[in-house]
Amino acid sequence: MIFPPWSFSGTIEAAMVQRRAASYHADFTHRPCGRCPQVLAVALAVAALWLCTPVDAATLGADPTECEIQAALLGRAGPGCPPPAPPVAAPVPLPAAPTAAPVPAPPRPAVTAAPSAPATPPPAATPAPPAPLAASFLIRFDFASARIRPESRAVLDRVAAVMKASDALAVRFRIVGHTDARGTPASNLALSRRRADAVRDYLTARHTIDAARLETEGAGETRLADPAHPDAAANRRVEIVNLGP
Repeated sequence: MIFPPWSFSGTIEAAMVQRRAASYHADFTHRPCGRCPQVLAVALAVAALWLCTPVDAATLGADPTECEIQAALLGRAGPGCPPPAPPVAAPVPLPAAPTAAPVPAPPRPAVTAAPSAPATPPPAATPAPPAPLAASFLIRFDFASARIRPESRAVLDRVAAVMKASDALAVRFRIVGHTDARGTPASNLALSRRRADAVRDYLTARHTIDAARLETEGAGETRLADPAHPDAAANRRVEIVNLGP
């Protein structure tokens, strides 16, 4: 049986096109830019975190008292808390030794000055807004997990008591999870979000705090508390920020 010559040439050209397409696909995949969409997504997520202004949170450690939590999150101490330490009085200066009276100078002829334009008062300075109230807690979780360890639940119980006080029922809070620099930035970001959500779920489920008063955020490793030691335990923390009513 004799086949027309153009049928073989068409088959050969189709095979060459398929091989060339497969070669381009493999070349694009193994090049660094072949994974640009995934790398760009992680970079945008990290950049979005840096746009958030970090809050100077009071570091309360792993076992703060309810009075310390209340002072850090609400800016005031409760009725059963000790009053703040009084300010130290400045020393009273001693009177200066008497000096001889100066000899008056002979009078000079008066000089009439030209009237000057009235001075323009400087513009009033705009007062800076007060810094937000925030506290940083060393909440312990299981390794690479969002499960809260039993020794940290007592701290969250005190946090819940402060949030449920009668003068704080209208206040909203942001819970921010942080990790150290171990692992990849993407995995640390996801872990910090799960841990912030775990703290919110504990406060709402165990202490019936309204979930509408709590929002969560994951910062991953982007805001290290101890940048000189990226793997230090101080970096694995949870911040709670007072957002106001």
